Amino acid sequence: MTAQFSIREADPQIVARLAHDLGLPRFIATTLVARGITTVRAAKRFLNPSLDRDWRNPLEIPGLAEVADGLINAIREKKRIVVFGDFDLDGISATTVITRGLRALGACAFPFIPRRFEEGYGITAAAFERARALEPDVIVTVDCGIACKSEVADILKAGVEVYITDHHEAADLVPEGVPVADPKMADDCPSAILAGVGVALKLVQVLGSRLGFPHLWRSYTDFATLGTVADLMPMRDENRALVSDGIARMNAAPRPCIAALLATSGAADKPVSATNLSFSLIPRLNAAGRMGDAQLALDLLMTDDFEEANRLATKLESVNDQRRAIEAELSEIAKAQAAEIYHGQRALVVSGESWHEGVKGIVASRLVNTYGVPSLLFTIDGDEARGSGRSVGQVSLFSAVESASDLLTRFGGHDAAVGVTLPADKLPEFERRLCAYMDALPEGAFHPLVEIDSCVSLDELTLDNVAQLDKLAPFGQEHPVPVYLARDVMLANCRTVGAEKNPFSCSLSDGRATVSGIMFHCSDIESLMRTDSVVNAAFEVQIDEWRGRKSVKAMLQSLAPARTCGALEACLNPENLSFVADLYATSDAELCANAPHRPEDVEAYEAARAANRACWERKAAEDPAALEQAVVRAIIGDKPLHDAQREILAHLRAGRSTLGIMATGRGKSLTFQVHAATRALANHEASLFVYPLRALIADQAFHLREALDAFGIGVITLTGESTPDERRQGFAGLADGTYDIVLTTPEFLAWHADEFAAAGRVRFVVVDEAHHIGLAKAGQRVAYATIGAAIAKLAGPGGEAPAVLALTATADDEVAAAIKRELPVDACVYDPASRPNLEVDDQRNLKNRDDYLANLIASGGKTVIYVNSREQSVAVARTLRKRVPQMAPLIGFYNAGLARAERKRIEELFRTDALSVLVATSAFGEGVDIPNIRHVVLYHLPFNEIEFNQMSGRAGRDGKPAGIHLLFNRGDCSLNERILRDMTPDHDCLAQVYRRLRSLQREMGECFFTMGNADLAAAASTDAFPISPASAACGVAVFRELGLIETHTAFGADGMARSIHVVETQDKVELTDSVRYREGLGEREVFHAFRDWAMKSDSATLHIRVSRPILPGDAAGDARER
Repeated sequence: MTAQFSIREADPQIVARLAHDLGLPRFIATTLVARGITTVRAAKRFLNPSLDRDWRNPLEIPGLAEVADGLINAIREKKRIVVFGDFDLDGISATTVITRGLRALGACAFPFIPRRFEEGYGITAAAFERARALEPDVIVTVDCGIACKSEVADILKAGVEVYITDHHEAADLVPEGVPVADPKMADDCPSAILAGVGVALKLVQVLGSRLGFPHLWRSYTDFATLGTVADLMPMRDENRALVSDGIARMNAAPRPCIAALLATSGAADKPVSATNLSFSLIPRLNAAGRMGDAQLALDLLMTDDFEEANRLATKLESVNDQRRAIEAELSEIAKAQAAEIYHGQRALVVSGESWHEGVKGIVASRLVNTYGVPSLLFTIDGDEARGSGRSVGQVSLFSAVESASDLLTRFGGHDAAVGVTLPADKLPEFERRLCAYMDALPEGAFHPLVEIDSCVSLDELTLDNVAQLDKLAPFGQEHPVPVYLARDVMLANCRTVGAEKNPFSCSLSDGRATVSGIMFHCSDIESLMRTDSVVNAAFEVQIDEWRGRKSVKAMLQSLAPARTCGALEACLNPENLSFVADLYATSDAELCANAPHRPEDVEAYEAARAANRACWERKAAEDPAALEQAVVRAIIGDKPLHDAQREILAHLRAGRSTLGIMATGRGKSLTFQVHAATRALANHEASLFVYPLRALIADQAFHLREALDAFGIGVITLTGESTPDERRQGFAGLADGTYDIVLTTPEFLAWHADEFAAAGRVRFVVVDEAHHIGLAKAGQRVAYATIGAAIAKLAGPGGEAPAVLALTATADDEVAAAIKRELPVDACVYDPASRPNLEVDDQRNLKNRDDYLANLIASGGKTVIYVNSREQSVAVARTLRKRVPQMAPLIGFYNAGLARAERKRIEELFRTDALSVLVATSAFGEGVDIPNIRHVVLYHLPFNEIEFNQMSGRAGRDGKPAGIHLLFNRGDCSLNERILRDMTPDHDCLAQVYRRLRSLQREMGECFFTMGNADLAAAASTDAFPISPASAACGVAVFRELGLIETHTAFGADGMARSIHVVETQDKVELTDSVRYREGLGEREVFHAFRDWAMKSDSATLHIRVSRPILPGDAAGDARER
């Protein structure tokens, strides 16, 4: 049954102060604050419990002085004293403490424990009758007697003195005429938290102090610890000091009885703690009483002889084994009966004749674990049914039983556990009324409420940090072992362990850290084994040791898998939900293929663009001075330009070539988009945008068209990938005014500068990422070394060179000087604005980035996740919807394969928060200005620094804190390298393709032959040297450009078909004579340099790159140089 979590409040500032001043891990400091310890002084006091400081004056307990007076008199008069205890461990240990203390003080003392089943609890007549064999003059009770008014009166009549010590609530049955010491006899006694053994220890303290042994009581704190922990007393104040001292005594020099118990329980090699006492010594000592006679446990605690202690401990282990066997047998019987009678009711009642009294409560707990409802187990003895019950969640079983009190002989207990006695024939009616009571309760009452001390990240749970939890010990009632919550973690390595296949074992992972976990009494193992979503895990944490190796272990209390949120879906626009659902219902192949362009859509697009152009040209003619402002407003609305943007535009208006340096995300692109549009509309002049990478050009072209379609501006790309026909059409369109902006590479410009010049319209050139000019001298992208000469060829008939805008985010002194040497720079604009709101979360080379990503997405916040292929954008989005189902309706994807309308709608959904998570390729970037993105995730390694900068620059444009999460790894390097190598293969690969083409041509004679890239790759491949379709496509493009082949493309019913004819030639050609090939080699060089930087740089270097520009030294002081 799913648990509910109640997370305690803790002021973060107080937590930080305690963590700093005390040197504590954050989650431990949070635990202290959450439990009300809010000052350093209070924390130091709590972390260092002391009997000397915390142990209260024993005489504060009402009646203790009178009891001590009577016992001192009995000691002096050599009276026989019987110490009368109880059969639970509190009573056994209290009996031990008083008996040992009295004997140490010279008394003639005899311990006595009643037999559970024959004599019952307290000073019953049957128990007193057996105790009379000890010939008592005095009886002193421990852990019992406060409600034995008539029994004590009878004992007094028999001539035996009685002294009562107890810690239970006093009612109207308090014995009369005898000294009674019970801290609960006074409303304000601070020692009311003590167990019966605690009261006994105080009595020994008073006796010792009066008889010359003031420190005698300190030697019995180990016994007192056993009773205090076993009786579940509040672990605070003097109990905390007492148990700390007792635990230290057991660990430092355990007495023979303790050592023997530790050995037989298998805990001799582990430090004793209050927590593990409950699973080692305490169950064994309690076993004797549960089986009916606690004498064996008493004898063990009373002996100081090693051999005798070992003998008794071994015998006690056998009794405990017997108890476990009876418990297991009764569990099977009870579970079998429950399986027959349980039909979904909210309470479970099972019963049987002669079921063992001592294990009923334990078996009832097992039924609760199995069925998740309150359970009661009755043993029927003649006409009477005696039962023990355990509750679940927040159901008060005591209140439920009380509602049927008219049927009961007697009952008692508390919210979580009850004891009930009633006539056996009333049992069916009791069950009916109990179920009716439960049916009236809300569903939430049956869900366990887990108190959480702190939420934790798994990477906080180091061995060193977890070891410091011991500083908070001892744990117990009112100060339980802390429970922590790890939110939105993934389960891995799930399995069942143990003979009964019940404990559930797993690993918790948030991508950064993994912690092993185990859950006992797990009732929903099957569903957890199938869970593939994030879970909220509540657990105690400890250090586990196996074969000398230590590790952190989460002792799981609750695992709550995430579920689809119906309430969220109800709040969302149905049309948007339907649109996103339809996208996910589409096949991956269709989502990743290029969207088809229908002729009617193309015609409508061209007509709208022409109308827009005419409208804006009229505006340009009417008011030329206001044109630029109108263009700015049309692109970005009323948002103002910042100083650097305004200054760049001012220089360009004045015809000055400009170098602009500003950080990514500061709007460099807006400046040249506005200026190019203004020139086209006002003067019919064309612009040339030079980018270093073809992939960047493809993304830029899409978003440039999106931004400038409203003005009717024609945009075209011309690169080495353009076919001869596309190149001819492009240059013709540039000349006749069809196209106003051309996007190209430096290699294409160098090779075709004359064709650009012949168009006669290029009056503005943008060199984006201009720092590549400074890198050209090192052999990278040599086309940049002569880009100034290529631009110079574009001069008009009068020799007037076009205006140049060089832009970059990274230009130190050397790079800036190189740019100024190569380009005709008249003015510089240096924008020093940084982005301190950005943080870099460096998670490179994570072992499991998918777990980390799921954890991040589940935490909320508008997020863009960048991947390196269309296929991955769909695959990662689908996986996230499965792993984080509560966010599923808000997770979308974006790639260049989507139709134009689909991309626009997804952008709008993301902008308006109808989607909050977008898995995207680099197509989602330039031109998409969404200011409130809180997280940018680089899931894969980008192909170059430009992608890295632009992707990172999407985060936090509103100035609020935002994170850039680097999840790429070494495997991405190899993947990207293979992709780029396939797109631009080495000489030997292309030679192999060419040889196969020639062979095919010989087979076909003089004819053209039809062959697609996949078929050509298969035909050219060998076992030793396979060829990919991408490499085959590159070969066809390069060979066509070099004149080695001719191609014809036709469109038919089956789609596009390409025909090839190999030209016979004896001319020798070089691959690098192909612009297409040189562009590809340049991209590979760029990636190699970027790969080394991205994988080897430290976090600080990466943060500098994304948060501020790299400026030359002369930018210091005055931010902008005119």
